[in-house]
Amino acid sequence: MEADRHRGVYVDQRAGRIRLTDYATTRWLPAQVHLRSNSTETYDRHLRNHILPALGERPIGSLGRSDMKAFVTAISGKLSASTVHTVFAVLRSLMQSAVDDQVIGVNPCSRVPLPRVTAHAVEPLPAEALLALCEAITERYRLAVVLGFGLGLREGEALGLTVPQVDFLRRRVLVREQAQNGELVELKTAASRRTVPADDWVLAEITKHMQRDGYREGPGGVLVTNRSWKIAQRSSFGHCWREAVDRAGLPAGTRFHDLRHTYASALIRANVNPKAVQTRLGHATITETMDTYGHLFPDDADLGRGAVEALLAIRPAEQRRNSGGA
Repeated sequence: MEADRHRGVYVDQRAGRIRLTDYATTRWLPAQVHLRSNSTETYDRHLRNHILPALGERPIGSLGRSDMKAFVTAISGKLSASTVHTVFAVLRSLMQSAVDDQVIGVNPCSRVPLPRVTAHAVEPLPAEALLALCEAITERYRLAVVLGFGLGLREGEALGLTVPQVDFLRRRVLVREQAQNGELVELKTAASRRTVPADDWVLAEITKHMQRDGYREGPGGVLVTNRSWKIAQRSSFGHCWREAVDRAGLPAGTRFHDLRHTYASALIRANVNPKAVQTRLGHATITETMDTYGHLFPDDADLGRGAVEALLAIRPAEQRRNSGGA
């Protein structure tokens, strides 16, 4: 015991008797002040929906690697591989914090095998699917769908767009905030705070939304509100979205984010250059854009053939022969 203290690995066995739910909610989660607010929301959601229902009542010191493997097996039966990775990353961070706080001696999440994530190429939604979603979703949320595929806004950005951020004169939309937990939260990164050119059709849809019966601006001038004219909770919007997906006859896994992919594909088909696509989508790097959408850009293997000849004013031999060898 004394040697462990000197090595800095001593753990008081009484500390490990605290339930996982108590440590997570009273010590770990409140300490995540360095995270973006949407990341904190994700941590909290995975805790409540997956981690604590399965492990929360256990003393944290009683959890071993076999428990972590069993947990992964259990959630793998109902979640996608990528979501399993995300949930387990939250659990791993939580348990590492307990190690750092000397509540437990080792992280039981270490070297736990996870399901393989298969990369899927982004597939845009066809036009008929977009129109079907617009018809299927409740009227107050229809504009959010339009903003998703018409401007490439993320779900929170669409639910957080305000009237002052729509510049009808210059035909553009300023993306500065997002809806989160019923509040408007400023976007954190410089890349995500962006200006997106708006087609006339999108601006007309915004105008139509503002002129519909019963329309009222929400807090801060929010365009899309719930039935109480307050900022929509993403959970309640998600419920309406899933119902609309079902009514529109689309696959059950169709996500709001697929609207954003569809917008990106429309830009690429219109020959918008990759850097401009990156800017409009609010990606931090061009690498993110190309990794996600590179397969949608036209194959340019033969583009530029003859560029060096043109630079040096060199004509191919056949042209020289046809012109008399000059």
